[in-house]
Amino acid sequence: MKPFPDLFADGVHDDTAAIQARLDSGMSCVYLPPTPHHYVISKPLRLGSDQELKLDRFTRIRLAPHSDCVMLTNRDYEKGNSRCALTGGIWDFDNLNQGPNFMCQHVLGLPAYKDSPYYRVFLPDRYRAEAIYFQNVSNMTVKGITIRNPGTYAIQFCKLSYFVIDDVEFDFTTCNPAKANMDGVHLDGACHHGKISNIRGTCYDDMIALNANDGACTFEEGPITDIDIDGVYCEYCHSAVRLLSTGADIRRVTIRHVHGNFYRYGVGLTHFFRDRKTRGVFDDIVIEDCFMAKARQPEDLWELLPVFPMIYCDDRIDVGKLSIVRLCRDEKTLPEAAIEIMPDCRIGNLSITDCKQVNRLDVPLTFLWNKGLVDHMEFRNNELVSAPGMNIERKGPKA
Repeated sequence: MKPFPDLFADGVHDDTAAIQARLDSGMSCVYLPPTPHHYVISKPLRLGSDQELKLDRFTRIRLAPHSDCVMLTNRDYEKGNSRCALTGGIWDFDNLNQGPNFMCQHVLGLPAYKDSPYYRVFLPDRYRAEAIYFQNVSNMTVKGITIRNPGTYAIQFCKLSYFVIDDVEFDFTTCNPAKANMDGVHLDGACHHGKISNIRGTCYDDMIALNANDGACTFEEGPITDIDIDGVYCEYCHSAVRLLSTGADIRRVTIRHVHGNFYRYGVGLTHFFRDRKTRGVFDDIVIEDCFMAKARQPEDLWELLPVFPMIYCDDRIDVGKLSIVRLCRDEKTLPEAAIEIMPDCRIGNLSITDCKQVNRLDVPLTFLWNKGLVDHMEFRNNELVSAPGMNIERKGPKA
């Protein structure tokens, strides 16, 4: 067999061709050995079926300046790939030396991306400033990695099934040009049967987003089902988990063990696209064992964002069953409600049990503010401590 090109691994010379040659060989595991420096790449590394790319936990791989591309993706978007794995490494996108985050390029005086024909159609190979992108993959594993300073999303997946994403750290310290639209793990349509666990760091948007509908930001809109989220750890973060639907189903999702404080919301069931008339569809959503509180918005954000409750149920959505169990909140920052249901939200069965809220503010703190329509609600064994004002507020035609 012809020897592979040598790896420089010196933090200066480009290792793209040498690494890709090893991947192209079809070896089941391509291991990049540790180096006192780091690896540099300038084009996307493409992973094939039945293949693992493996680095030691803290071996760094950096995107060369002005590369303007994803760092890692799969080989075949159209036919799909199966049994792909990424293990280890610090994946440094180096956003200050790449093209700007297209979703907030208007901060630079450029036209808003929504008004640009360039972004009206999603093309998988077009530069969108995410660090890792996989599309149409079954049996995917991502484990033990750090994503450093992406331009937009750290990880974006579409049409992913039977997957595990575990032990992922987000190291966000810079932005280009603004701290916005920088999700951690971002799942788009047609993602099924997966677990996302042990996610750490502070993102400049959702730590985890499940967007069944995502407009021109996704290759495919479609249902997202059978997802377990277990373990989200962060401080002074935008939000922990967003579920977004404007018609495509989001069903059978569990969200457990969220620890952090958030300036937007903790968990949001959202519609988002105000120009779409179709309603969001959610069912069998479980939120449990979450320890959350509010945070103040950082002063260096490029715009002032509205403040939402810890758990937010948006307008124009229909929810079959929503269970909230052991939500614990010790609040000393902002008096937003723990749970808020908007006027045009319909919930068939809402269960709120074994929760606790401690109010350390000098103003009233609402626990449940229901402005919507709830057909059946169970409210049991919830402890509300030192709240001088109304703890439960119900509004709407039926509650």
